[in-house]
Amino acid sequence: MDILRKIVLGFTLIALFLIASPIFNSHSDAGNAIKPVKITGSVASSASMNKLVYDYDTLIRSSIQEENIPGLAVAIIRNNRVVFLKGYGVKEAGGSDSIDIHTIFRLGSVSKGFAAVLAGLLVEDKTISWDDDLVKYIPDFKLKDTIFSNHITIRHILSQTSGLPMHTYTDMLDYNVPFDQIKPLLATVSPIAPPGKEYSYQNVVYSLIADVVKAATSTDYNTLVRNRIFIPLYMQDASIDYESMASATDVAKPHAFAGSMHWKAMKLNNRYYSASPASGVNASISDMAQWLLALVGNYPEFIPESSLTETYKPEIVTPIRRHYRHNWKNLGELYYGMGWRIFTCNGKKIIYHGGYVKGYRAEIAFSYEEKTGIAVLFNSSCRFANKCVPEFWELYFASDAGAPFLAEK
Repeated sequence: MDILRKIVLGFTLIALFLIASPIFNSHSDAGNAIKPVKITGSVASSASMNKLVYDYDTLIRSSIQEENIPGLAVAIIRNNRVVFLKGYGVKEAGGSDSIDIHTIFRLGSVSKGFAAVLAGLLVEDKTISWDDDLVKYIPDFKLKDTIFSNHITIRHILSQTSGLPMHTYTDMLDYNVPFDQIKPLLATVSPIAPPGKEYSYQNVVYSLIADVVKAATSTDYNTLVRNRIFIPLYMQDASIDYESMASATDVAKPHAFAGSMHWKAMKLNNRYYSASPASGVNASISDMAQWLLALVGNYPEFIPESSLTETYKPEIVTPIRRHYRHNWKNLGELYYGMGWRIFTCNGKKIIYHGGYVKGYRAEIAFSYEEKTGIAVLFNSSCRFANKCVPEFWELYFASDAGAPFLAEK
């Protein structure tokens, strides 16, 4: 009997050890953060959030029918969970291949947030500093006014305050001129304001962060995005080059409006991929769910809070364009941080960015304080793309949101 008790006790101790082992434990040692895992769908949530999701799904379905939208995909996260993850419609108008949670879309300017977060990781590593001058890493960088060009910093280019004219040479990216051929032309550009003093949205100048990254780390920008963001966060469908998009099998085709509520599929094109920090990321909605979870602080062992929150700080006031006023209710002053637009809505701070590249739209918005976020990917530039995010937050603020949801575990 004593031998039997010793055997039972031994097995019990082994079982307790295995349960306590990190292999069996879903939480990391770093602040009990949830480790990224393969996302296969949404999970059960509170009754309040389930009602919100139901109402939003109803809105999506009616909007798809109203505009005959080819397809879209949605992710909603709350705290450390994906509460809604779904594809709608088809990859190509007239076809029957449905969009699923691993269907890949282009993100357009939503790519800018990845660049800012990667820069934050390198600041955390003490490899670079936000206020380092560009010429420290790109000695041949110059504008027509060299006094200004010598004082443009990493913070300036990521916060759209470089002082260059709005959309300097973006038209050349539209015509598929390679980024490396555009950069020397910056020497002919006269600034419109001192660095840091005026908001002026850029794609070419923003993408100089890739040159900074390469000079500081001896590793190219795209490789670092994959190694520091995509792989650790288990963004298994994400890529940052044209070749990956063109060779993937589960891809949403871009569409152009053909009139009378009809959409026509277009061929993939490789515009903007040479300026990948500005507009080069491809991703599925499953990837975007992981990205949202990281952006609200769930994976500090990979992306520390300090590398996030600095990018969320308002750097410069921006004009409130007409479609913002039209679609967002109770909208406060609008700012640009680093790679993100920042504003208050119903008194809550919202971090947001939209993206467009021919035939695709992408929208992402989240509240770091509320630990809630949404991403919506489209394979067309439909009207609902302008409304999908503000209408989600309108539903959110009108529901039993806020403190009751924050109590969820």
